[in-house]
Amino acid sequence: MFDYDLNGDGDFDWPTAEQGYFLAFLDGDIPPLNTTLTINGIVENDNWIPTDTVVPCFAGETLIDTPEGPRSIDDLKVGDLVLTMDSGAQPIRWIGCRDVQQSELAINPKLRPIQVMAGALGHGLPKRDLTLSPQHRVLVRSPIAQRIFGEQETLIAAKKLTEIPGIFVDEQAQSVSYYHMLFDKHGIVFSEGAPTESLFAGREALNAIGAEAREEVMTLFPELCSPEFTPVAARHIPEKGKHVRELVGRHIKNQKPLLAHI
Repeated sequence: MFDYDLNGDGDFDWPTAEQGYFLAFLDGDIPPLNTTLTINGIVENDNWIPTDTVVPCFAGETLIDTPEGPRSIDDLKVGDLVLTMDSGAQPIRWIGCRDVQQSELAINPKLRPIQVMAGALGHGLPKRDLTLSPQHRVLVRSPIAQRIFGEQETLIAAKKLTEIPGIFVDEQAQSVSYYHMLFDKHGIVFSEGAPTESLFAGREALNAIGAEAREEVMTLFPELCSPEFTPVAARHIPEKGKHVRELVGRHIKNQKPLLAHI
C-alpha cells in the first residue's frame, strides 16, 4: 500500500498524504491515462510525471550559507560544510542533481519552479530571489502558525504559498536544474538567507530520487532499509491541507510576514 491523495488536496508528500490503494506498474512503462499514481510516477490531468522530479530541491545557482559564507549549490559537494539552524555546520552526506528541460516543463507544468521574490517571506528574506521545486518546504514562523498548529514554526511546501504576494509559479522558466542535499538528519539550511529544509528521507523522497541515487543513499544510511525506521522531521509538517490554506489565508488577511520575529 502506498500513499494516495484521497481528499484531492494535492498532497502526495509523506506524512501529509492519506493512505489508499493504487495500481503499480513494476516494469517501468508509462501507465495508461487516468491512472492516478504508480510506483514510478504520477499521472495527473493526463500528464505523466516521473517521481524523480517531485522531490524537494533548490534550483541551480541558489546561494547556500556555509561557514565560509554563501556558496552556489552548483559548487557544493559531499563533505562540504553547510550551516544549519539547529546543529551548526554539518557535512553534506549526499547531493544530487536533475536537469529539467523546456520540453518536459511544457508537458508537465507541475514541475515548474516556484519563485520566492526577495523579501517575500518577511524581514528582508530571502535576500535574493529564491527558486525552489514545488515540494520544497519553507520554514514559516509566526503567531498564526502557533494558533493553528500549536507550533511557532512549521514547514510548508513552496507550492502551497503561491497566494502570498511575491511567491508564484515561474511560468517563464525555460529549464531548471534541481539540486537536493542530504545530511545525517533532516535539518533547516539557509538558502539566499531564508530557512528552508534539507532533503527529508521519507518514503516518498526515497522513491522519487531514482534507483541509482536511492542505492547510494541506502548505502550511506542502511537504517533507512529497516521497516521500523521512522524519519524525524526538523520541524512540524502539517498533516491537513485545509490547515495550510487557513494559515496562508490568515497571513494574507492580516498582512503578516511568514517569518516573524518571535
